[in-house]
Amino acid sequence: MGGKVSLMLVLGFSAIFGLMGTNMLKMTNESTDNYVKYYNMTNAHNLAVSGANMAANEIFISKYWMTGYSNVKYENGRIDVSVDSFGVDNKLITSIGNYNGYQDTVIVLLEPKNFAQYGNFYNSMAAWAATGDTFSGPFHTNDYLKCYGDPVFLGYTTTKNGVKLYHNNGTDNPEFHGGLQEGLFIPLEFDTTEIKQAAFSGGKIFYDTTGSNNIIDVKLNLLGNGSVDYSVNINNTGWSPVKNETLSSIAPNGVIYIEKGNLFIEGTLKGRLSVVASSKGNNSAGQIHITDDLQYKKNPLIHPSSTDMLGLIAENFAQVDYNPATGDLDLHASIYSQKDGLIIERYADYPTANKMNIVGGVIGEKVRATAKYVWNGSAYVPTNGYSYVHRFDERFNKTVPPFFPKTKYYKVVTWLE
Repeated sequence: MGGKVSLMLVLGFSAIFGLMGTNMLKMTNESTDNYVKYYNMTNAHNLAVSGANMAANEIFISKYWMTGYSNVKYENGRIDVSVDSFGVDNKLITSIGNYNGYQDTVIVLLEPKNFAQYGNFYNSMAAWAATGDTFSGPFHTNDYLKCYGDPVFLGYTTTKNGVKLYHNNGTDNPEFHGGLQEGLFIPLEFDTTEIKQAAFSGGKIFYDTTGSNNIIDVKLNLLGNGSVDYSVNINNTGWSPVKNETLSSIAPNGVIYIEKGNLFIEGTLKGRLSVVASSKGNNSAGQIHITDDLQYKKNPLIHPSSTDMLGLIAENFAQVDYNPATGDLDLHASIYSQKDGLIIERYADYPTANKMNIVGGVIGEKVRATAKYVWNGSAYVPTNGYSYVHRFDERFNKTVPPFFPKTKYYKVVTWLE
């Protein structure tokens, strides 16, 4: 009896171990299959990511690159990449990686950053950010960020060469509330072709109607009812009679282009408008002159749903003309000054120190002095001219003035894996 029991136990354990061995072998085979599948899928994914990165790099080098890649052999796999354009300047990269019969896709959306999305942008710091100056929104310079006294930077701040203080005795204490990054270079470049075409197709172009290629000056007095009073002066022969027209009729797409001329502007804007003063190679043209307050009908700081927005684009420079009767100045716009900055004419001749309340941004070749400063025993304070009081227009993160200039390089907006 005992022998039969022992035999049955041995047979039972053998059956159990046999079944377990079969299951273990099956699990081992499945684990191997899963590992091989994961390995192949991972390689296909990595190939798709590599193709997307290579294509993005080509577009960063040349924004006109549309070639893509077809059946490119790489790391025992294959890469196929297509590049499509949509909208005005956006590009879509579709990268497909193939490895041992497995496939994965990465989709990347790129677009150039709009200069209106900077609160301040300067190639060089010809003047120092100083006490009383408050900068809002993203700030960038391709130079040293030069600080005199206690300027305040509220937004994310980037600089190519780092921060330079005017004094070495501890009296300069700039404040960076949004973070600081050094070593970043972004070229200040702008092609007027796109905005000029927009002016031809649905906007307004002012030019020398005599056919003599003379400089033309244009006065715009923006009115809060959505219209504008305007007059022109060709070759400095005298101003034409003032005409009044609604902005929606004079420039339905919101673009006014002054061909080889200068702009003189003030008033209250109702609507969306971009105005370009082009130089066409003449240093006496391409200027924008702000002659008095320039405001929105609805200030976005008070009315966040406001749709009023202004872009001023000067191929030469933008200037606040000397006017001591103005007092504090309201300046609502994003201002692009290709060859200079925002100039305060005769700032040291103002009888007092006023505030220049900017809602928007200033983008230019260099930062300009806006006020005269003296040491009062404890700090440097402005005595004449304008203190730079700036609030970035947060709406420009999503919507910008019509056809406002964009950066040369693209940025990745979305990356879908």
